[in-house]
Amino acid sequence: PESKPLSVESVSFSSGVSLRGDLPKILIYHTHTTEAYLPTERFAYTESSRWRTNDSSRSVVAVGELLKEMLETKYGFCVLHDTTDHEPPKLSSAYERSEQTMLRYKEQYPSLELFIDLHRDAFGKESTTPVDFITVDGEETARIMFVVGQGEKYTDKPYFDNNYRTAERITSYLNAIHSKFARPIRVKTGRYNQHIAPNSLLIEIGHNANTLEQALHAVPYVAEGIALAFAEAKNESPDWVPMPVRN
Repeated sequence: PESKPLSVESVSFSSGVSLRGDLPKILIYHTHTTEAYLPTERFAYTESSRWRTNDSSRSVVAVGELLKEMLETKYGFCVLHDTTDHEPPKLSSAYERSEQTMLRYKEQYPSLELFIDLHRDAFGKESTTPVDFITVDGEETARIMFVVGQGEKYTDKPYFDNNYRTAERITSYLNAIHSKFARPIRVKTGRYNQHIAPNSLLIEIGHNANTLEQALHAVPYVAEGIALAFAEAKNESPDWVPMPVRN
């Protein structure tokens, strides 16, 4: 597919939040810490269970570490990356434990403005070959998707609109680079810790039919989407140059 023209005007700027400053502004964590990708010769791993590994250099934790690095080195943001394994003793209750992690950081660092729960999606069936990627600047690149929880069982939905708008801004940026970069935002019935603070994102970078290489290739674009979506003003002249339009 042809890339769409990329411009600052293509993204809605309405966050009213600055990620600049010396204090921590972004927290990256993983509710499902051991999620892994399709193994390759470069990134082979020992499975802890199907499509999972305790080797953080081969799991979604490695994707989170690169996102932290990009946000810090290119955009000057102060980022925390928590690598706590929230899955034991039972995967189905992992969100209960990651919620406590998020609350602890929120209390310890009142300066935090953006909370990112970074995941690897499930493709939905067994696969032995990588599928469903895009090619950006000649590199195979995993697609991404935001999940926004509406907290269907709860009367209090304090940040649903805010979190959806934040996801929408970054999705718009990514799809300006490639029309299939981001899947449509998925609204689900759970809360996914997004009731705790505004600008709480659940990002799925690739899935288990993607390789770790493909997921890592997506990270610079996700980082720039975050930086652009949280520019302090619509007409702000950023001190970084947006990536060129890619095919």
